[in-house]
Amino acid sequence: MINRLLSKYPESRRRKLYIRTFAVIPLTEDCGMVEWVPHTCGLRQILQNIYITCGKFDRQKTNPHIKQIYDQCQGKMPGDEMLKNKILPMFPPVFHKWFLTTFSEPAAWFRARVAYAHTTAVWSMVGHIVGLGDRHGENILFDSTSGDCVHVDFSCLFDKGLQLEKPEVVPFRLTQVTEAHNWKIFCNQS
Repeated sequence: MINRLLSKYPESRRRKLYIRTFAVIPLTEDCGMVEWVPHTCGLRQILQNIYITCGKFDRQKTNPHIKQIYDQCQGKMPGDEMLKNKILPMFPPVFHKWFLTTFSEPAAWFRARVAYAHTTAVWSMVGHIVGLGDRHGENILFDSTSGDCVHVDFSCLFDKGLQLEKPEVVPFRLTQVTEAHNWKIFCNQS
């Protein structure tokens, strides 16, 4: 439906705006089958691989270190301040390196960056309109052949995130804080 709406308007057609779709077959209210989305990799895995390559991440050392920072700062410093001052400096922005290595030919790099910008923008708008929550580095995929952003896992729609134990109170964000939040989730799962 979104793609049909986007194709109706000359400006969105000119910009080639679209969202990547895939089949989902619901089996019960909370279970279903999802079509495999080829050539995609999760944001968390992309970033983790780059940090490992750059020598900025070693699961055996980094996760306990982040936990130690978290434990030391809890109650003494607001969470945002802790992320900004203590954790984010450990993980500088590196996503651009994925584009450089995956799309090494300049024209392919440019097309991938445009596809990334367009699909991320459309998903951001659509996600905000339908109240899509639970966005983290494993629910946002990127296509290694086109640069497309592909979102998966739509179990948290219509602002359902506001009802979580720790409510998602920020309706939309596309900042480095999201990347740090993903690392916090990753470290807690390890």
